[in-house]
Amino acid sequence: MEHLQYRIDLSDQEDKQKALENLDNNELILKFSIPGRPSTKKTSQRVVRRGGFTKILPSLLYEKYEKHCKEYCESVWKKEALEPLDFGVAIKIKVYLDSWIVGDECGYQQANGDIIQAHGIVKDDMWIHWADNDEHMIYYDKENPRIEIEIKRFKHPKEAYRNEKNEKEAIKEAKKKAKTKKE
Repeated sequence: MEHLQYRIDLSDQEDKQKALENLDNNELILKFSIPGRPSTKKTSQRVVRRGGFTKILPSLLYEKYEKHCKEYCESVWKKEALEPLDFGVAIKIKVYLDSWIVGDECGYQQANGDIIQAHGIVKDDMWIHWADNDEHMIYYDKENPRIEIEIKRFKHPKEAYRNEKNEKEAIKEAKKKAKTKKE
């Protein structure tokens, strides 16, 4: 399994998150793989009733796969003491299946976006842009089913709005502190 690969050395960075956010578009942040047959989230969903409410749950197979992925996501991310990415990223996945029983590409993207978010690599899957580089993402490998994940920096239009909002809040907070000190 490939672990974290950076263009910059993060061991000397005081603010690793800021260093990653300052990367140029298409610069590699992380590349790793998760062994085992990938699963989609929406295939074989379960409908359960609790109290007066009906709830749709993912399949048991997906829940098992999500738990399986936790170890791999955390081993390449949390061991580096990195916070979830809270900015735009492009993710390219390659799904290697052990049979030609295939889910749809969108299903694999949604499932893996949710897994990457659930296990602390990306703060919110709204930041994800799915990249395919004009390639199919589904392949056949009977001996080694897996998913390969490549995360690159990809600036999101909402980042400018978020940054502007944070700056205004910081100025407001600074004025409030200054006013409190004068009194």
